[in-house]
Amino acid sequence: MTDRTEATGRLLRRLRSDAGVAPASRDVEPPELAVWRQMRDDPFLAECFTVTDDPPVVHSYLADGHPGVARFLADILWLGETYDRLPIGYWSAGADTFAGAPVIYVDDEASVELVGTSLVDFLGPWVGELGAGELLDFCRRAGLRPPMSTAERDAALADHPDPQQVFDFFLHSVG
Repeated sequence: MTDRTEATGRLLRRLRSDAGVAPASRDVEPPELAVWRQMRDDPFLAECFTVTDDPPVVHSYLADGHPGVARFLADILWLGETYDRLPIGYWSAGADTFAGAPVIYVDDEASVELVGTSLVDFLGPWVGELGAGELLDFCRRAGLRPPMSTAERDAALADHPDPQQVFDFFLHSVG
């Protein structure tokens, strides 16, 4: 059994119990969020990402009124949206706060995916080789670490629950 499978199983058992898992406290945010907010108008970042704590598409996800969707999305501290207007945020993954939370990508097909330990990890593969120098320059200017390699990112995320399985749980059991 993998670490991700074990972590997912533990979280789903907690969610199925009477105690459940309360949405994370917004009081403790990942430290890098302040950097993203400060750098929101940087030309590199503005070209590929919009920093916002209220991505408009999230309102359309909530508009269907499904309580499971609302409950899952309550565990995300929004960071912004991609160039194609899809939201990215920090997912508490059952933790009490967002400190150390992984970054999650929510697409318009009802699928969710862990994409890194920071937005930089998501942007790394996305900008590819053509924008790698610009991303590294942005990281230097913003005081952020450079993106992890795919293997490093996968290893860093291995101990986190699978967000798709948790989302599916909420979709089928809350309502």
